[in-house]
Parts: sequence; structure tokens; C-alpha cells
Amino acid sequence: MIALIVGFVLYLTLSDRPVAGLGPLFVVGTAALALLALWSLVSSAWSGSPARALLEYDRALLYLLAFVLLGSAGRTDGRLRLAARGLAIAAFALCACALITRLLPEVWSLPPELAEERLSFPLTYWNALGLLAAIGMVICFSLSADTHESSIGRMLAAAALPVMATTLLLTFARGPLAAGAVGLVVAALAVRSRALLAALLAGVPAVAISVRAAYGADLVAAGALREAAAIAQGREVALVVLACTLGALALRALGLMLDRRLTGVVRVPSRRVLVAGSTVAVLALAAGALALGAPQMIERQFERFATQDQVETTDLRERLTTPANNGRLEHWRTALAGFDRAPVRGTGAGTYALLWDQERQSEFQVEDAHSLYLEMLAELGVIGLMLVVVVVGIVLVGLLLRARGPSRAVAAGLLGAALTWALHAGIDWDWEMPAVTAWFFGAGGLALASGSRPGAPDGRRLPKLQRVGLALGCLLLAVVPARIAFSEARLDDGRQAFARGDCAGAVDSALGSIDALAVRADSYVILGYCDVRLGLPDLAVRAMDGAVARDPGNWETHYGRALVLGAAGRDPRPAARRALALNPLAPLAREAVDGFATDDPQTWRRRALEARLPVE
Repeated sequence: MIALIVGFVLYLTLSDRPVAGLGPLFVVGTAALALLALWSLVSSAWSGSPARALLEYDRALLYLLAFVLLGSAGRTDGRLRLAARGLAIAAFALCACALITRLLPEVWSLPPELAEERLSFPLTYWNALGLLAAIGMVICFSLSADTHESSIGRMLAAAALPVMATTLLLTFARGPLAAGAVGLVVAALAVRSRALLAALLAGVPAVAISVRAAYGADLVAAGALREAAAIAQGREVALVVLACTLGALALRALGLMLDRRLTGVVRVPSRRVLVAGSTVAVLALAAGALALGAPQMIERQFERFATQDQVETTDLRERLTTPANNGRLEHWRTALAGFDRAPVRGTGAGTYALLWDQERQSEFQVEDAHSLYLEMLAELGVIGLMLVVVVVGIVLVGLLLRARGPSRAVAAGLLGAALTWALHAGIDWDWEMPAVTAWFFGAGGLALASGSRPGAPDGRRLPKLQRVGLALGCLLLAVVPARIAFSEARLDDGRQAFARGDCAGAVDSALGSIDALAVRADSYVILGYCDVRLGLPDLAVRAMDGAVARDPGNWETHYGRALVLGAAGRDPRPAARRALALNPLAPLAREAVDGFATDDPQTWRRRALEARLPVE
């Protein structure tokens, strides 16, 4: 975040035309993102949880900066291509790192806490890694099919496909797989390139062989990284993936001759012909599906999705064909319950976790609704959802408009990748993962920016004084993110010190966190628990009162208040009952209500000091 702001400040001060990309679509996208960030911040007025709203504002501001920074200089074919190449390189690098840790653990081993059965390193979440792999595949396929891409670029793009496809498989992530398939189809239809055939001939066999090898390696799929047999299997799969990578490279090199032969022989279909052909193909597929009984099969699968919450299998490979909703329906019902409470303005940015605590029927903890659109509907109401739909929609429209002319293959790839992200964001918490989301807004800003043409009139040239003023205004935006980052760092130090039993260090870090950002309830919680340990129960009550005031909907602050009240010999029962009301399934809250069900202050003190803490 700070790096983006500093980069934008330098750009504003050094460029004499810093707003060359300003245009109607770019302005609409910028305004919608800015309003979303502002609406998130303002929502603390009715949520009563300013820290939660600030964190959501901070994330929206990050995406706004990515959008503005890449788009403000203006759009050129070269910049659009550079963005696609950069995204492809980043996706390939991360997928290659992930794949090495799984196939060659003796080369790059992970600590036990990072070695998941489903491949997730280095993003720490398998669905996020799967989504990144799917996005990378869409971009690389489009670059491989782009006649305006260099020969070496087309070859390398094809060679990257087996690595990313194998990574996607080993995440066993169904959502990214489905969304990526849609993105690939859209990109293939929008590319309209003579090199499409050669790209398919190079990529499809290599991907199929590498994925088949990884799927057949049962020990690799199970994540049994330290078993000798699994290590041997991993080496075999690694050799197959390497061979497929080299094979795709060689086939695409041979395909360059096919690209040249088709030039002037095969005419690229117009958009009208493409739409008509796609419509006929869809109708033919629909007719075939009807004849084969597809509606009945879909109905059965949907019924299983609606009734089967968990994926019940010991073989991760079976996940790919299991339609269970994996708890998503309960997540979404909770979001809709929040929407029912406040349809227009929502319950407040960052409050979904509080809604879940109150509404859940399951024991597990959830922080997000696993759907960008439903979470926005719950937290920010209809207004927030409309702003998100405008932003996502206008980015897709902008990329669709660019899918013409010399850069159409690049734009088609970015369009397919953006559609992949937009679809998957509807079923997961991608919004909270900048590693898989920031690019969407950066590419969107670039696509929506006005075209930058050599020799164009300097109508948007800004005087130096105006540029300095804009730069100073941008620097002011860095104040809140900087304070959040410093506060978070001090809070993490405080948590670690508290876990070690070092209350002196925990108090010092918590006070530092409060100095940086006084609205965080967690810092006051640490102070309250440490004050009890230090024999200062009255001071602990004051600290917990501060925590409750800063996050009144959080059951943990009320639970903590009940404990410190009990330690001080004061009636903890109302606070304990409030904690249980905010999280009826919390065992700690139930224990507190039952344990404090007495009028004896000595019993309150004893049971408060014996109680388990949620921050341990």
C-alpha cells in the first residue's frame, strides 16, 4: 500500500501529464471504487466497530490505488501487453514454487505448519493458489495464440501451461477449476487469431499428459511428502511435467510455421460471425444435452449440492467430482440474514464475522461470507452491492471493448482472466486476498483509461503547482494505512508476548498499538487480561470497557469483560449473558454463564481466574 502511494506521488511530480488516461469510463470506475472505500469507512457510524471499517477501507483504498496508478498514464497496446506478461510471469513463478514444494520436497521442504494436504503454499490458501493458476493459464493461452506476440513469447507462454495446470489440479479446488474453464472458453472465442490452432495443438496435449500423471500419483495427491514412496512418485511426476513443458515449447516452436502459413490463407472471423457461430454452437450443445438427459442429471447434482454440506471423502481427488456445497450455503444464508437486518446500508463493513457468530448453526469459525457480492450485501447493503457491481462490471466492459485491433488477443486473455476472477469472487473470499485481486483493478484501470497516442494534443498537461498539490493530497492518503500497519505490527507483538506469559511486554506493545490506532478493541483486550494477571482488576475493567465500546458486537469483548468483572469481585453475569447472546454456540460463553450463576463474589473471582481465554 505505502509503496503504491509513494510510486504514485513520484509519478505525479515527475510527469507533466499525470492524468492522460482520464476519460469517461475511467472516471466512473474511479468514482465507484472511491465511493465504496468511503462507504466502508462511514459504515462505522452505525456498526459501532470503527477498526473493522478502517481495515475494509484500507483494502478498498489499495484496489483504488492500483486502478488509478495503472490507468492514469493512459492506455497503449504496449502497456496492456506488458500488464498481461507481468501477470503471466508472476502466476507462473508462484505456481512453479508451489509445485516444487510438492513434487520435489527434498529440494524445497516446507515446515509442517505450511505443508497442507492440498497445495496452498505460498499463498497459504489452496483456493487462492488454484485461482491464480487458472488466471495464469488463461493469460498464457491467449499470449500463445497471439500473432502480435513475439515468437519466443508464444513459445514460453505455451511452455508455462503444464506447470500451472498441474498446480491447479493439486489444489483440488473445484471453484477455480470451473471458473477457469469459463475464462478459457471466453478467451478462446475472443482471441480471433490465426495462431489459435497452433496454441491448442501445443497446449492441450501437454496439459492433459501432465495433469493425468499428477492425478494418478496417489501419494503426491495425498500430500504424503516425507514418505519415500511419495518422494519417488513426486520425482516421476516432476519429470513428466518437465517433459510436457519442453514438449509444449517444441510444439509451439513448430507451430510458428503454421502461424505463418495461415497468414493470408485463413481469414480471422469478424465479431458478428463469431457471435453467430457461438450461438449456433451453444444451441447445438443445448440440444445434445437435452437428448442425453442433462437436465435430470443437473437436477440430481443440484439436489446433492443443496443437501450435502461437507465433502466426505478420504481421497482428495474425489473432491473434483463431488457436488457438496462445503458449507457455502450456510455462509450465504448468514449474509442474507444480515441483509434482512439493514437492507439499504448493511450491518457495517467488516461485521460479517459477528453475523456468523450470531446466526451460525455449525461449530467452525468463519470470517467471511465466501461471496464478495453477498458479503457486500450484508455489510454495506444495496448501496455497497451496487458499487461493487458497477466496478466489476465496468472493468469487464472495458476489457471487452479492448478486444479488437492489434491487442485483441491480449485483451481477450485479460477479459477471460477477469471473468474467471469475477465468477470465483462470488463463491469465495478473493476480495480479502490482494495477491489474487489487486491485478484485476490494475488491469481494469488500464483498460478503461483513455488511449495515449503519440503527437496527441497536451490538453491534460498540468502545471507543476497542481501536480505538487495532487502529490501532497496523495501523501495524506498514506497516513491511515501507515497507522494501521504500525498498529497491526505492535498488536502482533503484544499477542506473542501475552502467549509467552510476558505481560510487561504485552502491555507495552498493546499501548503502542493504541497510540497508533486507538479504535482497535484487541489492544484493550490484551491490556485487560494482563491487568488481571498483574493484580489490577479495577484497571482491567476499565480496559475491557474500552474494548466493548470499540467493538460492541463482538462476543469476545463481552466475555473478557465478564472475566475481569468477576476477578474484581463485581457481578459478571450480565456481561456473560451478553457474550452468549452474541455467540450462542461458543463453549467459553456457555461456561461463563454457567460458572458465574451464583451470588458469591469469591466464587466469581475464583472462576474468573480459572476460565479459559479466547486469546491464548
